[in-house]
Amino acid sequence: GMRVVGPGSFGLLATHDGVTLNASLADPVPAAGRVGLFCQSAPMAVTLLAAAGRRGLPIAQLVSAGHRADVSGNDLMQFWGEDDDTQAVALYLESIGNPRKFSRVARRLAAAKPVVVVTAGRSGQVVPPGHAVRATQVPPGALQEILRRSGVLQVDTTHQLMDALQLFALQPLPAGPRTAVLASSASVAALVAEAATAAGLQVPGDVALVPQDAAPEQIRAAIDAVYAADVDAVLVVRVPLLGGLDRDLAAHLAQASARTGRTTVACMPDLLGLSEELTAPDAEGRPCTVPAFASPEDAAAALGLAARYAAWRAADRGTAVRPAGVDARAARRLVRGWLGERGTDPVTLTEPQVAELLATAGISSWPNVPVQDAAGAVAAAAELGGPVAVKSTAPGLRHRADLGGVRLDLVDPEEIAAAATQVLALGQGLGGGPSPLVVQAMAPRGVACVLSTSEDPLFGPVVSFGVSGDAVELLGDIAYGVPPFTDVDVRELVRTARAAPKLFGHRGAPPVDVAALEDLIARLAVLADELPELASLELNPVVVARSGVHVLAASATLATAERADAARRLLPRS
Repeated sequence: GMRVVGPGSFGLLATHDGVTLNASLADPVPAAGRVGLFCQSAPMAVTLLAAAGRRGLPIAQLVSAGHRADVSGNDLMQFWGEDDDTQAVALYLESIGNPRKFSRVARRLAAAKPVVVVTAGRSGQVVPPGHAVRATQVPPGALQEILRRSGVLQVDTTHQLMDALQLFALQPLPAGPRTAVLASSASVAALVAEAATAAGLQVPGDVALVPQDAAPEQIRAAIDAVYAADVDAVLVVRVPLLGGLDRDLAAHLAQASARTGRTTVACMPDLLGLSEELTAPDAEGRPCTVPAFASPEDAAAALGLAARYAAWRAADRGTAVRPAGVDARAARRLVRGWLGERGTDPVTLTEPQVAELLATAGISSWPNVPVQDAAGAVAAAAELGGPVAVKSTAPGLRHRADLGGVRLDLVDPEEIAAAATQVLALGQGLGGGPSPLVVQAMAPRGVACVLSTSEDPLFGPVVSFGVSGDAVELLGDIAYGVPPFTDVDVRELVRTARAAPKLFGHRGAPPVDVAALEDLIARLAVLADELPELASLELNPVVVARSGVHVLAASATLATAERADAARRLLPRS
């Protein structure tokens, strides 16, 4: 019944109320603090401890999970979520064995305390020797979006991780992005203000200057004026050309920070991390420390990260989406029946089957008529009535109006027949034999989008959204999310795509029905979350009109699947 850490682990250590558990190779043991560290391989544990030691950063717990035969990062995050003695958490992840569960656990933890993460190779998809990780087809950008929506702060290096950690461990969260800057010269002030702006901070008013030869009274007056301003944080950069550390400025800065509780960071010569020079007691006698950074850019980046996290934590994260009219049981019955007919082989659904599946989620698709020749196209248009579109089903021409594979707004039988003949000829020119056409009534004008879901072996269901055209096909402008979603998740998914302004009246165009689009995404997300067997589902194109949303084409594939988080993680019993 015992839990196991490892194999290939550096061990674990914990400090609490003067009692130290050291089941690790650490020597010496770091001072007791309120920071939790997690990593996998033993060398990374040594690196993290050394980085914390250089900054004098005290540690609450360090766990090196090794090859994670049992205890994983998800286990540690659940522990830290309930541990009042841990104030901030940092994880170095060489691989993520269960991102779906990770995102749920991390989101709960981040709602209470900051979680800073470094992933190997930024993508988090590196598989070191000895690590058992399922394969994934998800692009690296998907993991970054998943972490961002979970409130996790992803950084690139252990240096940035420690920068963020020391700020979270030593200072309160900023109430907002407004930052006062105090610098020792005009040139430094300009650089610091630019670095702060680049980090997402706001620098209202003029930057305060303290000349190199300022008297102690002048220094104290400048600091008091900065803290009297209506700002959320203070960034101080003092780089004397001669004389080294200005101890009078450091002492008064520490006192002002402790007295006001204002989030403060500093960059001063010879100081890094926790230092006595930047420590002062608050009104209750507790020591408060202004963290020191190696460069102004590091200080600004850490402060920007803290402001972003504070805004995320204060924001409404919404409620779980449960659209009316979604019948998950009916969807599961259909999927089991279709898969049962084919054994373990993947099943590509026919168009009527896709429509039937979508109907269980309250999604209706636009009707179309398959035809083989021009005469059939004319007859189908007469049956549908009104303007029609003629589309090729050839893989190289499907949805490609720019290549002539889609002809729109056809009314006269002559132009319908001519368009059908031309599209058929284009399809035959690509080789592979003749491809049938599809005739479809014209949908209202709007913005064409692409929605899809895929069942990834590692991530589970992944929902993606993009605006059709070059944004998706050439620039990879696709937003990703892992269900279950909240209404806020759905809103962010739509707005994360860089081409999203086209939905809101870009350059004088009329805005479209984004609420209907969000409802469609919510229904798609519920369907993907409920059906592990839904290997892929694509709605392309989806026309978002001024009123309503119209699914013009849909395709789906089913396959047997088992999700990584389908069962509890347990060691085998002997």
